[in-house]
Amino acid sequence: MGSSSTTFLLFLLSLATLTLSQLNDVYFQHDCSDTSGNYTANSPYETNLNTIISRFATLTDFNYGFFNLSAGQSPDKVYSIALCRGDTNQDACNTCLNYTATELKQFCSRNKAATAWSQFCLVRYANRDLYGQLENDPRTCAFNPMNASNPDQFNQTLNELLNELSAEAAAGGPLRKYAAGNATVGSSQTVYATMQCTPDMDEQNCSTCLNFAINEYQSRCSTRLGCRVLRPNCVLRFETNQFYNQTAVPLPSPPPSPTTSPSPTASFSPTSPPTSMASLEFPAFGFVFALFLTLSSMLLLN
Repeated sequence: MGSSSTTFLLFLLSLATLTLSQLNDVYFQHDCSDTSGNYTANSPYETNLNTIISRFATLTDFNYGFFNLSAGQSPDKVYSIALCRGDTNQDACNTCLNYTATELKQFCSRNKAATAWSQFCLVRYANRDLYGQLENDPRTCAFNPMNASNPDQFNQTLNELLNELSAEAAAGGPLRKYAAGNATVGSSQTVYATMQCTPDMDEQNCSTCLNFAINEYQSRCSTRLGCRVLRPNCVLRFETNQFYNQTAVPLPSPPPSPTTSPSPTASFSPTSPPTSMASLEFPAFGFVFALFLTLSSMLLLN
């Protein structure tokens, strides 16, 4: 079996431990930058990019789900930032990063810069340093097509929850900026949400990014029963089913305050709307199970 099929099978095996509701939201969203130029096949840039991708397959340090990598020398140096969802363990994180980085290169072949948001992780690479840079693009939204039956009450409860989680995530330390929680709407409905920034963002920039994400949800997903806002430095998601794990890998005691300069504060407004798409959710259980059986059979035949 080819290496890509083996990688995908490992990805499916990691999904086997998830609940049905989590399986139902398997997704992969990507953006290929048209403004950063292209590389040629077998060039030094592609060699460096392949080095980055191979590192995702051999990571031994969990680093609490955040990675800042580079390979090569200018002008062919490749920079990459990757982030795993705050409730994932090391195995799920590594599997997601390996699969997502490999698929991203396939989808964005020859693009020097690209971004992908997958089920449990975010992967970016470019021909410039990405660390500490608050950026407005690329970004997108994915929403549930169903609307709340009590939109005013739903939105009020959700806005209060998101504001609380935004403050909690932004106040996180240099290892993780993640918050998850839920709130009751009326007497019978519960809304669940997560918010997360890449830890290279300081508190101000993380808060800025998450506030933009909240604004985008309000303008693009208002009254929807579920939505994802995906940005380069942060992500927001809410659903009416619990899609995240209750516990995350515990962090160590807070380290001393870093002596490095804070990330530069960006000043911009989201003047152009993000790419929007209908809900990416689908009945993935049968789909994943069928693929699992197919790939398992292929392994047995080889």
